[in-house]
Amino acid sequence: MAQSDPEPAPAADSGDTSKAELNGKAELDGTAPDQPPAESTDTAAAAEAEPEQTPEEKARRMVRTFLWTCGWLTVLAGAFLLSDIAQSQKPFGVVGWLSVVLTYLCLAALVAGYFACALDKATLRTRLLGRFDLFQLSTVVVVVAVVFGLLIPTSHKAALALALPWALTYWMYGTDRTKPPTDADPAT
Repeated sequence: MAQSDPEPAPAADSGDTSKAELNGKAELDGTAPDQPPAESTDTAAAAEAEPEQTPEEKARRMVRTFLWTCGWLTVLAGAFLLSDIAQSQKPFGVVGWLSVVLTYLCLAALVAGYFACALDKATLRTRLLGRFDLFQLSTVVVVVAVVFGLLIPTSHKAALALALPWALTYWMYGTDRTKPPTDADPAT
């Protein structure tokens, strides 16, 4: 009894490899033998779609990440302060409630400033009042928030926690200095 040939004989070499010529290999994995697997082409396409970032772009992305972090840390400090207020057994007088209101106004201003910087609507060096920039004014707001937060008759840890986001912005403000031009010009 004659058996049929499971693999068809290759046709005359015309330079075109069809599925019949690949002996079923293309049907099994969906690729031609001279093409890389589909996973590697997807990875290569993703690498081509995402161009290499310059050091300036990487630094800006890192600064934005820190600014988002500062904003959310300030929100967390406000939440912890609110938790302390809600759990406090001490009576609040006029000074206590005035301190709560002023502290939360300062927190709202700080969060708005951090998020505006993170969204590239402003920078820490944006001039707001005359010669004072956003960082300098936020420093005043942090001091006011901490002082009034300490006047609230609760635990003072949440009010002091505002120093951490401020410290991060202080560091970013110091690293963002524009370098003055040097007097030594190699062209002259």
